[in-house]
Amino acid sequence: MPIALVTCIELPRPDPDLPILRESFARRGVSAEVVVWNDPTIDWSRFDAVVVRSTWDYVANLGAFARWIDEVERVTRLVNSAPILRWNLHKRYLLDLSSSGVDIIPTTLVPAGGTVDWAALFARHGDLVLKPAISAGSFATVRVGRGEEAAAVEHVRSHGGRDFLVQPLLRSVVEHGETNIVCFGGRPSHAIHKGARWSGQAEQSRGLVAPTAAELDLAARTLAAVEGLGLGVPAYARVDCAAGPDGRPLLMELELLEPALFLDRLPSAADALVAAVLADHASE
Repeated sequence: MPIALVTCIELPRPDPDLPILRESFARRGVSAEVVVWNDPTIDWSRFDAVVVRSTWDYVANLGAFARWIDEVERVTRLVNSAPILRWNLHKRYLLDLSSSGVDIIPTTLVPAGGTVDWAALFARHGDLVLKPAISAGSFATVRVGRGEEAAAVEHVRSHGGRDFLVQPLLRSVVEHGETNIVCFGGRPSHAIHKGARWSGQAEQSRGLVAPTAAELDLAARTLAAVEGLGLGVPAYARVDCAAGPDGRPLLMELELLEPALFLDRLPSAADALVAAVLADHASE
C-alpha cells in the first residue's frame, strides 16, 4: 500500500521536502503520493500511512482539519499520531512541557476574551512578542515595544476569538537568530540557524549549523517529556530554541504538526524519517 504525503491546495511557498521524501520512499520500494488534506475525493483507507507535511492552511480551517484528523485516524495510521497532532495544535503545549521540567521561554497564555495585566508583563519582560496560540508560518506574530500597551491590546482585539501567547522578546533572537533542531524517531538529525521572522515576512533560513551540546540536551529532554506525557515518540519533530538572558537555550516551539524539515539542506536526512515511518508500521 502507498504512503500519503499530505499538503494543502495553495502553498504560500513551495515545499522542497516533498520530492525528497518521495525519492527516499521510492529507494525503499515504497510508493509515496502527494495529496491535499481536504480533497473530498481521497480514500484515506487505501494508504498504509498518512504523513502530515505542509498542511499550512489548517489555521484558517481549524474545525475541518480537526475532523480530518478524526476521519483519518479511524481508517489508517497518521504520522505523527493523532494524539500528538491534537496536542500540538494549540501552543498551550508549552505550559505542559514547562510543568514537565523543560526550559521554555517564559509564556503567558491569554484566553480569547480574557484580560491581562499588560503593565506587569512589560515591567517584567520589556519588549514582548504576541502570537496566536494556534498559528502557522508566523501568522499574526508581532513584536511590541516596551510600554506600548495600546498596540498590544489592539493587536489581540483585532484577532478576537483567538487565544494568544505573550512572551518576552529574546535579544538573542534579534541579534543572532534561533536554532531549529530536526529530529526523526526521537533522534537529532540536523539543525538550521534561522533569523527572526515576523508576520508577513519571508523565511530567513541561514543554512545548516552544528547545535551545541546544551541545545541537543534541551531537544532530548523535550522529546523525553513528550513521551512522558503518554504521547509516544514522534516520527518527526523540530525543536526550535534560542539563548535566554543567561545564555542557556530555551524552547521557543516544538513543531510536531507540519514543520518544514529543511531536507533540501541535507537530502540524505530524509532516509531517517522514512525509516521511522516504516519502523512504526513494522511494530504494529
